[in-house]
Amino acid sequence: MTYRPRTAELVSAIALALAFAPGCGKDPNPPNSPQLYSNNVLFEIGDTINTYYIQHKKAPQGIKDLAEFADTFATGIGAARRGEVVVFWGVAPVESGSTSPEGQEVLAYLKESPESGGGVLTRALQIKSLTAEEFKAAPKAAGKIEDVSKAAKKK
Repeated sequence: MTYRPRTAELVSAIALALAFAPGCGKDPNPPNSPQLYSNNVLFEIGDTINTYYIQHKKAPQGIKDLAEFADTFATGIGAARRGEVVVFWGVAPVESGSTSPEGQEVLAYLKESPESGGGVLTRALQIKSLTAEEFKAAPKAAGKIEDVSKAAKKK
């Protein structure tokens, strides 16, 4: 008598083997990855701007307006202070997840995004990764960009 494995058993065995194969099932953004850090920075900037907007009923005008949240959102605010993230200040976020044209405007971006592509935060508080060409074509929020190097010298 010849033994023939059943299809379900064979599929289970293959799935189990693939799960333990090298490189399979690993987190694409391990805890210390640059991509995870960049996404976290943009998320925190968005969350901080949104929180400020809800509490004060107006958009923050510069990094100083976000000082009250420095302990809670230290990574994002620190990145903005160092110039790692560029923010269009004085622009209110729109409803989270909005697909309106205003919601697609870039509210903040990683400083390397214009030249080499990278992460952006939209006014709808969505994080996207754009190529340099996509970034150039993307609508930008009509706010002002704060020169953080001058702000650092004033201290």
